[in-house]
Order: sequence, then C-alpha cells, then structure tokens
Amino acid sequence: MGQDDGSDVASINSSRSLPSTLSSLPTSEDQESFHSWLQEEHARRYSAINDNDSLGRRSYGSRSTRQSGKTGQSLVGVEDFSRLRTNYSREGKMLLRYSLPLIVTFVLEHFFSIVCLLVVGHLGKNELAAVSLGSMTSTISLAIFEGIATALDTLCPQAYGAGNLDMVSTHVQRCMMFSMLIFIPVALFWWNSHYLLRYVIQEQQVLELTSLFLRIFILGGPPYIFFECFKRFLQAQGIFEAGTGVLFVSAPINIALSWFLVWNKTYGIGYAGAPIATVINFWVMDILLVLYTVFIDGKQCWNGFCSFSDLFRKWGQLSHLAVPGIVMLESEYVAYEIMTLFASYFGTVELAAQSAVGSIASLTYMVPFAVSIAASTRIANFIGGQNIFSAQKATNMSLVLGLCVATLNGLVLWSAKGFIARLFTKDDDVVALIESLLNPLVSVLQIFDGAASVASGVLRAQGQQKIGGVINFLSYYAFGLPLALVLSEILDLKLFGLWIGIGSGMVLISLSETIFILSSDWDAIMMKAGLMNDSDSDVSV
Repeated sequence: MGQDDGSDVASINSSRSLPSTLSSLPTSEDQESFHSWLQEEHARRYSAINDNDSLGRRSYGSRSTRQSGKTGQSLVGVEDFSRLRTNYSREGKMLLRYSLPLIVTFVLEHFFSIVCLLVVGHLGKNELAAVSLGSMTSTISLAIFEGIATALDTLCPQAYGAGNLDMVSTHVQRCMMFSMLIFIPVALFWWNSHYLLRYVIQEQQVLELTSLFLRIFILGGPPYIFFECFKRFLQAQGIFEAGTGVLFVSAPINIALSWFLVWNKTYGIGYAGAPIATVINFWVMDILLVLYTVFIDGKQCWNGFCSFSDLFRKWGQLSHLAVPGIVMLESEYVAYEIMTLFASYFGTVELAAQSAVGSIASLTYMVPFAVSIAASTRIANFIGGQNIFSAQKATNMSLVLGLCVATLNGLVLWSAKGFIARLFTKDDDVVALIESLLNPLVSVLQIFDGAASVASGVLRAQGQQKIGGVINFLSYYAFGLPLALVLSEILDLKLFGLWIGIGSGMVLISLSETIFILSSDWDAIMMKAGLMNDSDSDVSV
C-alpha cells in the first residue's frame, strides 16, 4: 500500500469519534443535528476517496471509539474487518468453514425431539400423542426466543466488526433479560395450557399428559434462552465449533438420561422422565458452553456483568430487530403446522405422507440455514467495520453458495426419493405418495426454500429484519396459505395443492428478498450500523 493511500485511511480513522459526539447529544434537536452531521461526514469521505481500493478499507472510526486496553489486545491476530479487502474465494472458504459445524449443531438439536418420541413411543399411543403435541407446542413457543435472538445476529457481529468488543457481551445480556421477561407469559400459558388445549384434545389422558409435559418444560425455558443468546455471543467472534462440541457431549447424555428416567426399573418415572431429561440436558449444554468460553475461546469479548440499569437500556433498538425476527421464524413454523393440520382431513395416508415429507424438508433445511447463520455473521462483521467492498463481496458469495447448497438438497431428494420414502414406512400407498411429492415438486421447492433462508440471513446482517418479516408474513398468509387452501380443497389436489400453495410462498419470499438485497442502499446501511454500534442513545433504525 502506497504512502498516500495509507495517509488517506489514517485521515479517515482520525476524523471523528462517534461516542464522544453522541454523549453530548441528549436532546432531540441535537440528535437531529447529529444525523445531519453524520450524513455530511459520510458524503465528505466518499467524495474524497472513491476508488475501489480505498472503498474496501473505509471506516467510520470503527476501531477508535469504545476500546479498552483489553479490546485492543484481543484484536491482535484476528481479521481487521474495517480494512480487509476480501475476494470471492476467501469468502467461499470462510462460509464453508463456518457452516459445516453449524450443520452438525442443528442436526443434533433436531435430534432431541426425536429422542423424546422414540423413548416415550413404546409406553403407549396416548403417551406418544401427548409428547408429540407437547413438543409441537413448546417448539412453536420457543421459536419466539429464537426469533428474539436473531437481533443478536445483527448487533453482536456488527459490534465485533467495529472493534467494540465490550458491547458484544452487553448486547447478549440485554437480550437475555428481554427474553426472560417475554418468557413469563409463555410460562403462564404452559402452566395453564390445559384450559386451552381441552378444546383441541378430546382424550382426557392425552390432555393431562400434554399439560404435564409443558409444565415440566417451564424449567427448560431459561436455559434454552441462555443457549440461543450465548451461542451468538461466540458466533459473532467467528467461533462456530463451540456449539457442535457441546452437543457432541450432551447428545449421548440426553439419550442415556432419557432412557434411564423413563425405563429404568428402579429409578425410572415413566412418561415424565422424557421432558425432565430434556430440561436437564438444556442446563448441561449451558454449563458446557460457559466452560468452553472460559477455558478455550471467546472470553475476550466478555466485559463482566452489566449493571441492572444498563440491562434495560436500548430496548427500543433491540425490539426493533427482535419483533420482525420473531415474525420471520414463526411465519414458516406455523405455516408448516397448518399444512399438517390440513393434511389430517384428507386421510391417514395423506397425513402419514405429509408427516414424512415435512420431516425430510425440516432436516434438509438445516443445511442452507447453517449457511444463513454463517453469512449473517460474516456480512455483519464487515458492516460493523464499515467495509462496503467486503460486505458486498460476502453478500454475493452468500447468495451464490446458498443457491448451490439448496440445489444440491433438491437433487439429493429427487435422486433418493424411493430410499427416503422407505425409511419412514413400508406401506406401499404412503411410499408412492411420498415419492410423488418428492418427484419433482418438493425437490424443486428445496431450491427456493434454501435461497430464501440465506437471503433472510443477509437481511439480518443488514439490520433489515423488518423487511424480511413483512415479506415472510405476507407471502405465507396473504398468498401461500390461501392458495394452498383453494388448490387442496376446491380443486381437490390435496397434498399437492398444499405444497404448491406453500411452495409459491417460498418462491415469492426468495425472489423478493433477493431483489431487495441486490438493490440495497449500502451507504444507508453503513450509517445505520454506525448509529447502532456507536450511539449511547436508544436509536431504532
């Protein structure tokens, strides 16, 4: 790098200090003045340095403002997201490196509910029905907190990329407190679920067992929230293998403990042992994740526990990202459950086939979803470092890689349709219907579902969850589900109508989000990131 180029970068880095500026802006008039100043500063920099080489290293003072001595030391030996001029090859390798452990993590997490079904299923049909309904209800409820945690997919990687390492732990603790307050009404619903579920469940024993499952699961809510938030604390630092290692240890513990508490002749307690084992396993996962952070990697971003008052600051910013994040996740979760409900009216064969195909689609979805998380973290790191050039490179590579893995998913389902169908059942009618759905309808839809997943990750990195939430909700509930109802009921296409309708929603989501991303105003995104990372005010952008 030439001397002039280096001096330009140095000039940029020393031109302002956002935190010191904002600390003197307590009034609304001053806040408006700050916005005007930031836009002028932004225009000045981009007019002063407009060649591509400098574009890759622009920084809004990202390393200079909120750094302690610990922060400065922790940056040694890691990527400088404000200056790194990346390329497609590098980003492809980084995304694969991040994604592979995540795929294993998600598959192992998915395995916990299967263990419950397998262990309890041999107790009787009522017990199996109850644990299925309890798992479905808890999954939909816990998705709320997974949606809230998506706010950290924006806040933590951007703070880390900006060099504000102390803020990474602060964001996580605020999100935990926010989630725990939201969990209170969820816990009350679980405790009193029998009052509502009695209108859905006719069998009294199934109702009582489902209510028991949810009451026990209340103790699993806090550790689940902690795991989802703290996992993102590590992912923001590029530490993706921690969750995989934790689950490799906890998964066998879960299997052994579930069998012991349900089936052991001396200490087994029957049905209740399954949810108790899952709750214990959630706490074990938390302990292992903390031990990993303390003794292996990740503690460099921990700045101690926040003060009580600090935990409740900037909740406007957090909720601005969390609420649409919930909508994005719940839209698809609930849409799939509605499909299963519709399928139950078509007959036993259709319900069995839908359950199998839905399980397959959920499992294969883990692959592009892993790419989505990796992409969200990587792009947000560059956005936090105010590095437009590298953020755009990472975005383009993410979209391409997402399309590739989604296409691979579709090819696998199409080519192995017969083998997959026979894994679930030996019934010829069900096997034939599964094969018909996979060839080619559901296989093709895998491409759009995977592409939509990665595009949603890019939107989270940009802090554009609101756009994703609106697109997902309207695509499924204003278009996809009504179309599915018409095709399946009125035109009598049954399962094919359901999948065509929901699949049309997936197509609309993937195309809409991709178009929005490709037309992104990166200058505005960088300014918003500067406000979120450097402002002491409760800015919602």
